[in-house]
Amino acid sequence: MAQPDREETLALAAVFQALAGVHSIAGHGRRHPADNITCLRGLLDEWPGSVERLYGGVDALDTGLRSLAEHLSQPQSMQLTRYLVSVMQLDRRLGRQRHHLGELTAGLERAREQARYFGALDHPSVLHNLAGLYSDHVSPLRPRILVQGQASHLQDSDNAAVIRALLLAAIRAAGLWRAAGGGRIRLVLQRRQVVDAGRALLART
Repeated sequence: MAQPDREETLALAAVFQALAGVHSIAGHGRRHPADNITCLRGLLDEWPGSVERLYGGVDALDTGLRSLAEHLSQPQSMQLTRYLVSVMQLDRRLGRQRHHLGELTAGLERAREQARYFGALDHPSVLHNLAGLYSDHVSPLRPRILVQGQASHLQDSDNAAVIRALLLAAIRAAGLWRAAGGGRIRLVLQRRQVVDAGRALLART
């Protein structure tokens, strides 16, 4: 099995960055706008030919790279592990659900136009639109992601919208990771190499 390359590592970092955002909002009510916008860029921007360009470079995925290296070397959060496994499964399952995938793709195009209209990927209307797409086309699939955290944070409608938008972004990033050569076997058999690749990119930022 080939060593993980730059594109594969950055795509996995994007998954971790989105899930770190979910964990932060659900558990502490803290949003990190710059990190979240990076994740939303990967979901809504036109494909520029590379993962690195899509997300705006290595620096923009610093949080994801750190989370990747920390979690895969010494897991501290079972919630994050469950989110990661579920996102990978949903990416594959969604790919087999042509009806949901087609409607989701059309919905993302509308959200892209909406973001252009408002001039912001994280405009509340865009986030609630993305949350609706997640509820309509991902929530009916299994496994269903059960986000854990403080009830006061989860019951806030704006927080809930950001969480669903980030989960959608995580699934998109998981698809990019798989297309670049990633997969669960990689994480089982070459976890150390994946961590080393992430740390090598961190050392360059």
